[in-house]
Amino acid sequence: MSEADILTAAALYREGRSAVIIGRRLGFDPQTVLDGLRSAGVAIRARPGFARAKGQA
Repeated sequence: MSEADILTAAALYREGRSAVIIGRRLGFDPQTVLDGLRSAGVAIRARPGFARAKGQA
């Protein structure tokens, strides 16, 4: 993902869109979107229905 893609993805993610939706819009796999968001320091939301491992925030 380019810097512009990551900035767009971050804005969409902060608006509440999912990595799946963002990936479809930008043409990337959802995991690639999440990796790009993490590289930009964006906090990743927990997936609904999935408990986080103890000690993870």
